[in-house]
Amino acid sequence: MWQSEFSATLKNVETGDPVLSPSLNAALKSGRFEVYRNNVYSSLVKTLKHGYPVVAKLVGDRFFSYLASSYVRDHLPRSPILMFYGRDFGSFIDQFEPTKSIPYLSGIARLEYERRLSLHSAYARPINPEMFSEIPVETLLSQRLSLHPSVRIVESSYPIYSIWIQNVSGLDTFKIPNVGETILIRRLGHEVEQLLLPSNGARFFQLISAGQTLEEASDDAVKTNSQSRIIMLIHLALECAINTDPPLPNQPSPSN
Repeated sequence: MWQSEFSATLKNVETGDPVLSPSLNAALKSGRFEVYRNNVYSSLVKTLKHGYPVVAKLVGDRFFSYLASSYVRDHLPRSPILMFYGRDFGSFIDQFEPTKSIPYLSGIARLEYERRLSLHSAYARPINPEMFSEIPVETLLSQRLSLHPSVRIVESSYPIYSIWIQNVSGLDTFKIPNVGETILIRRLGHEVEQLLLPSNGARFFQLISAGQTLEEASDDAVKTNSQSRIIMLIHLALECAINTDPPLPNQPSPSN
């Protein structure tokens, strides 16, 4: 009961509300909650800026503070752990009128959030690629793969990969194409890596995740990709695999 009342005071600090308990009303009238609420909001805005540095760079500190404050007002954390705060920040940006003139901004936000999820995903040991070289190609293509928990796919109608790279690298001469981009994100050791996927690359990995064999996913992807790109997708999927069905000979457990 008190939690919901407390949340209400954070959103709307008034001089008094007959719906709230006398003790909370007294705190509101004294102004103590006003100070506390401002501190909470300020902390959450800083959390968003830390979690979305490229978004902040693209719009500037002043506008980002306005954007983040607008988000915080209606999206208070549901958990005391702020590591994953801002899950729907990208969707909020899509609907926020002042950012509709920057249509790629929500895609950048989603990319940054998925990078965070990838970095903090569960540990799992990838399969040693040398194991794949020891089995016939026909057997390999018939495998169903379990992908590493850190693998994330982000699709956009805008060149968000190139925009992100340009702003992180500081290379103003980096050429940004006028096409949509699809990105695969994964964690290697303690670092997050992102790779640009070819056309229909997202569907290829969706099929793999849904239990399709490498051959079935490749047959679908070949409709829009060259043979060399299909081979690249297969190699990338194998690099991201932590398990196969059926298991390969001498395959260790991914948790070991």
